[in-house]
Amino acid sequence: MKRVAPLLAALLFCDAALAEQGSVYRVRGDDARLFDQYDNDGYSLSVAAGAGGALELTVRVSDSPLKSAAPFPTGLHRDAALTAAPERDTMARRLASGSRSQAEAVQAVLLGVAALVRYDTDRRRRQDPASVFASRRAHCVGLSELSVDLLRRIGIQARTVQGVLRTGPERDGYEAAIGGAYHRWIEVFYPDRGFVFSDPSSSINGVDARYIPFTSRSLARPESLAIEPGPITGELLYSPVRAGEATVWVRAVSR
Repeated sequence: MKRVAPLLAALLFCDAALAEQGSVYRVRGDDARLFDQYDNDGYSLSVAAGAGGALELTVRVSDSPLKSAAPFPTGLHRDAALTAAPERDTMARRLASGSRSQAEAVQAVLLGVAALVRYDTDRRRRQDPASVFASRRAHCVGLSELSVDLLRRIGIQARTVQGVLRTGPERDGYEAAIGGAYHRWIEVFYPDRGFVFSDPSSSINGVDARYIPFTSRSLARPESLAIEPGPITGELLYSPVRAGEATVWVRAVSR
């Protein structure tokens, strides 16, 4: 994501000049079945037959403000399926304290996670919410699991997303065959907008055209998948916000 003039940290800002970003990916292999049409607020993935039996995935992302007036508290009770964890309940409530909209609460929680948890490439480390909260270390799986856990504790519906993140070879987990790394991020449900992507390691209320979600969950690591990325066109005007040692890119919100 391109850097823009810094704004005050944690501010939800109003309408800005709109920008779009896109890319086309050509996908082969039996595990290409994991991709299908995928749309949520600000993001679209379309799938078409390509040359030579490949699938052609077209990603389009808009940085138009998330137009949500959903209030906070949400009126939903803490998710009863969650395990008892008083410390995480307290942290979630503390982070969201004073939020008057769901967007403010989501931003506060995700910035809190980004500041609390250090990215750790150790794949042997447990990634469940309790372990991540205790160790303050995780890779993308643990960051996403803890974020969803905290949001659900304050009545905000959220879920994790599996997919591919286009990266360079310097990125942890890079695989040349897919032009990136297998990745985990999240979707948050806004009652007036539907689901919205966030990546707890880097962005709030939006992602960029490097993200390609699986429509079907993969219970095992894909073994037959090759992705040829095309150029990324356009750029997104998200605002950089510091959260501890991390920089998180925040999509604008308006009512």
